[in-house]
Amino acid sequence: MRTLVDLLMQQADRCGDRRAFTFLADDDRESTISYRELDRRARSIAVHLARFAEPGQRALLVYPTGIEFIAAFFGCVYAGVLPVPATFPKPRRPMPRPTAIASDCDATLALTTAASLATLDLSLSPQLQGLNWIATDDELGVARRTNGHRHGVGGGVARDESATGDLWRPPAVDANDLCFLQYTSGSTSEPKGVMVSHANLLANMELILFGNGVRRLPGENPGRTGVFWIPAYHDMGLICGILGAVYEGGHSVLMTPTSFLKRPLRWLQTIEKYRAEVSGAPNFAYELCVRKTTPHEREALDLSSWRVAFCSAEPVRPETLEQFATSFADGGFSSDAFYPCYGLAEATLLAAGNEGPGRPVVKHICRSALAEHRWLEADENSGAGDAGDSNGLHVRLVGCGGELLDQQLAIVDPHTHLQINGGSIGEIWIKGPCVAQGYWGRREETQRIFRARLADTGDGPYLRTGDLGILHQGQLFVTGRVKDVIIIRGRNHYPHDIEHTVEAAHPALLHGAGCAFAVESDTREQLVVVHEIDRHYRDADLDEVIRAMRAAIAEEHDLELAAAVLIRQASLPRTTSGKTQRNLCRELFQSGSLKTLAVWRPSTVEQRDKPAHIVDDARISPLPRHGRPLEDDEIDRLAERIEEWLLEWLIERAGVPGDDVARDRPFAEYGLDSLTAVELSQELEDWLGVHLSSVIAWKYPTPVTLARYLAREAGGASTAAEHVPGALRKRNAGDFLRILSEVESMSDADVQREHAPREFSQEELEP
Repeated sequence: MRTLVDLLMQQADRCGDRRAFTFLADDDRESTISYRELDRRARSIAVHLARFAEPGQRALLVYPTGIEFIAAFFGCVYAGVLPVPATFPKPRRPMPRPTAIASDCDATLALTTAASLATLDLSLSPQLQGLNWIATDDELGVARRTNGHRHGVGGGVARDESATGDLWRPPAVDANDLCFLQYTSGSTSEPKGVMVSHANLLANMELILFGNGVRRLPGENPGRTGVFWIPAYHDMGLICGILGAVYEGGHSVLMTPTSFLKRPLRWLQTIEKYRAEVSGAPNFAYELCVRKTTPHEREALDLSSWRVAFCSAEPVRPETLEQFATSFADGGFSSDAFYPCYGLAEATLLAAGNEGPGRPVVKHICRSALAEHRWLEADENSGAGDAGDSNGLHVRLVGCGGELLDQQLAIVDPHTHLQINGGSIGEIWIKGPCVAQGYWGRREETQRIFRARLADTGDGPYLRTGDLGILHQGQLFVTGRVKDVIIIRGRNHYPHDIEHTVEAAHPALLHGAGCAFAVESDTREQLVVVHEIDRHYRDADLDEVIRAMRAAIAEEHDLELAAAVLIRQASLPRTTSGKTQRNLCRELFQSGSLKTLAVWRPSTVEQRDKPAHIVDDARISPLPRHGRPLEDDEIDRLAERIEEWLLEWLIERAGVPGDDVARDRPFAEYGLDSLTAVELSQELEDWLGVHLSSVIAWKYPTPVTLARYLAREAGGASTAAEHVPGALRKRNAGDFLRILSEVESMSDADVQREHAPREFSQEELEP
């Protein structure tokens, strides 16, 4: 087995009709595909693609979460075409990231679903408009749409897959040929495509299987079941959730990211339902599960089947793992299932880990030593380091495992390129078969990042990760980023360490929702901290919150702030995997574009948008069921009740002053962020018993129009087809990508323009 083509063909023969993937829609409907069906579908798509692309050309994959993405990915591989997963764009909006990716890799075609194609306005992007667009789930021959008009270029994929698949011949690809391009998170204007070969991918999947503690016998398939919600355009979602399942002949249950965000408990309930053995996510997901579940919900779970709970984020936080293990212990979860690890797209995915899951290794390190890039363990009981530790404070770091199989790690001075063998911290370098081939079209950067060598011995080539860390007793401890280190008065400070200090300073500060960075002022660096305020505390004394932040930073880090900024919940810029975008946050701060609630600078305090009041959260009682469609007068009364509830929700949950709410004022004018809309749609679902899109508040953008729509839906007087365009009726996971993109870059005006209101007649609006 030398290529991904060989792998799927082998598994189709070996596993046959065994389920490969189950996709759970947001309404819990299941769709499945077997190994044999996936192979047949991939062959059919490959034959069709041969009409439009030569082997080696690039195809953009623009899909919501689901089985169609998987079939399209393997269809490209079966055709010798390079699949390029791209973020799912917002409907009828400019598509900067897919456009930049298509331009960077010189894509010739794009694959998607018919429903998705109908929502894209390709006229907004000449680069994307010039591609051949193929709807892989459409047998009507739709290939390109511009402004909603069908053109006769390209076509859909024929549904007679057995006949079409018979025409397929395996492509002439070798292990060292490229398999796909994985674009990294980060800048929209300059995305970097990591070139992953077949050999890189197969080696990394074997590394993951070995690290998970799975010992395979020749000819044996472990057949584990996993549950995943991370989007497929992300390396963790693609390799762990999809390709890794095929590699081991297992069964992967896929959820939409929206399902997890709206109700994190669903992730855990799905693990229980399918008796999954493996699942995982970035650090923030575990923390969200603790915050968004009740003791009763946790006790009702049975997570005893969960054997490998991987966690990979920068950094993995011991507090998060401990709180999760404690919170879900009664539900059968064991901390022995944790698998903290370290990875990055440039190393295909996994770069370091343990040989099997186990209780996390946590070390207490003196902060003052860490600031000097030294490793000095502290007395964890007293919280003090040695006598030379000026602050008497320590930080806790989680070990992310070590070298696995043929993968080699080195800790190197980033300036001299000499290996560090003692107790000092340096840049993490990686060598081995999992290191990718470089960045597409970037020779100089590839040479600098992927072809590094040690200065004294010439040993290499190594991948320079840009991450700082140390190998200690066989464990890799990641301590920060080379370019993120804040240097003030000659001392090094780690942003995530400062962020951790700040979030513990006051209960109004959300956990994992802060950003620390340095700005240049008068030729020296000064510290700025930006942090989200929990919307339930937006009536708090924000001066008091800022005072607590300043005191904690001064006490624990001996630093003064140049500015402290409190911002709205869910407005901190993040990557699609949940990591804080510190550079973007700095840019937004300097341009005055943050969604600010309060700003402190020496000698001035500014507060804006402080709400009049917030009341305690109280869950609404379920709507009584009538068992029949409601009469018009009943719908009118229900619409009034829903409208009243929406106005109260805006005041109590979204922090809008009572004088500002109005039944005909667009939600966008209240400054609602996208994650607030997710919470709103979930509460309405619980109350009314109808399935709602997480952006329903933007499709029906005022309390009166939304209330009228919801009343008709809940009362059985209409269907979604009456009010929602047909293409939107096919539920998909695009909401999540829109949510994250909107949180990072979208203004309220953008939201209002994107989701044009459905026009109701005056008769409909009046009770």
